[in-house]
Amino acid sequence: DPDSSAPDYRSILSISDATARAQALNEHLSTRSYVQGYSLSQADVDVFRQLSAPPTDPRLFHVARWFRHIEAVLGGPCDKGGPCGLQASKGRCVQPQWSPPAGTEPCKLRLYNMFLHFL
Repeated sequence: DPDSSAPDYRSILSISDATARAQALNEHLSTRSYVQGYSLSQADVDVFRQLSAPPTDPRLFHVARWFRHIEAVLGGPCDKGGPCGLQASKGRCVQPQWSPPAGTEPCKLRLYNMFLHFL
């Protein structure tokens, strides 16, 4: 599990030097898609709020990838004090039942070589 040996994201945020913090975050994101866990979480929002833009240093490509992804999911930048686009799920999404296009017949299942002949 990559999260078991990873530093807590708050320890990364506590690094006072911006360059060192970005390098630590880049290392942290080199083995994962999100700051904590396997989906967007409050940790991602907390870290995202600390950054004003994706890094320009090409060596920090993991942070740049993560930043663009989170920005796309949240729908834009978040103010440091204001609410962000992270919301709890409103319930399970259900796929509608499939039906053939109007005016066509549904496919017929045809089984060939269904019976084996024993000698």
